[in-house]
Amino acid sequence: MPAVLASRIASADAAYRRGQAHMTDQEFDALMAKLRATQPDHPLLRMPGGGDKLLSLGNQDLDDWLADIGPAAAGRFTITPKVDGCALALRYVDGVLRGAWTRSGKCALRVAILVPSIPVTVAAEGTFEVRGELYGLDHKQSTPAAALRRKVASGDGLAFIAFEVMSAPALAHSEQLRQLDDLGFDGATRLITSDHDQLRDAHTQWKLGKAWPHLPTDGVVINVDAASERCRLGVTSVAPRYALAMK
Repeated sequence: MPAVLASRIASADAAYRRGQAHMTDQEFDALMAKLRATQPDHPLLRMPGGGDKLLSLGNQDLDDWLADIGPAAAGRFTITPKVDGCALALRYVDGVLRGAWTRSGKCALRVAILVPSIPVTVAAEGTFEVRGELYGLDHKQSTPAAALRRKVASGDGLAFIAFEVMSAPALAHSEQLRQLDDLGFDGATRLITSDHDQLRDAHTQWKLGKAWPHLPTDGVVINVDAASERCRLGVTSVAPRYALAMK
């Protein structure tokens, strides 16, 4: 029965976290595959956001984007680094990390729980979902990708930066970032502004190599801050309308 199978998975996961694993990675993966086959909509398998993959970021001219978003262009924006790594979504249930997924929907929990900058527990009740980027401390994009493919899980040489609370759409983006800070996630220095010239200047500073030099970046990300405007703009099938990547 799916309930028994899910219980075995949760028990094996808990033992693994305590350093007392009682099954191999292959056996654990087999249980996950069986659960996926018998109950594909089980909460242990469901990705944050309700889709089967994580959204990408739109990439267009800043002025065109500002014109497209309409009234939101008169509000505040957050500016954060576009980290060059692998997108990762995390799910915490009653404060415990229970799921991790790559952009394509592949389970990445075995790696996520070993990354030093991913908290295994957080002070959050219910379901708490985070989106961020897994990256290599050597600044190579291939490092996290290789780690996610490796048969023997390891978090060595990896770090995680969080930039969205997917389970809190009613919060402004700046408030989401503040909550992530409070819960112990690594977050990059960000700028909050309503000045369009500052949006352009942030991109210029990045191109000059003066923004976030300690991180592997391939651009900056501009987010509409207000929750009401983010909700109004929504998402397409591939990207949120309230965010822009400037490369």
